[in-house]
Amino acid sequence: MTKEEILEKSRNENQNKDIFDLEVQNLAAKISYYSAPVLCAIFSIIEFIVNKKFNFGYLLVLFGMFSVTFFVKFLKMHKKHELLVFISYLVLFILVLIVYIFQLLGKV
Repeated sequence: MTKEEILEKSRNENQNKDIFDLEVQNLAAKISYYSAPVLCAIFSIIEFIVNKKFNFGYLLVLFGMFSVTFFVKFLKMHKKHELLVFISYLVLFILVLIVYIFQLLGKV
């Protein structure tokens, strides 16, 4: 097998995608995925200190993000664990959504 044939086979397998670029994108996504809860916690604490109220919008974003993540993982991998985690985050999302709506209406 010649060098050109090996390169052509590699391009076909990788669908002309740069492996380094994919690894960097994957790393960036992981870092942002793990930094989001930290940022939400920081902003929640600041808001509680300033306004003496807890904003449930941050939890909505987090639980929404996590539920979508595990739903996509379930669709791609078909693992029951991913489905159970998705359902758990979805239930938490719905509960926090209800509290958030009550908070907006001034009932909490």
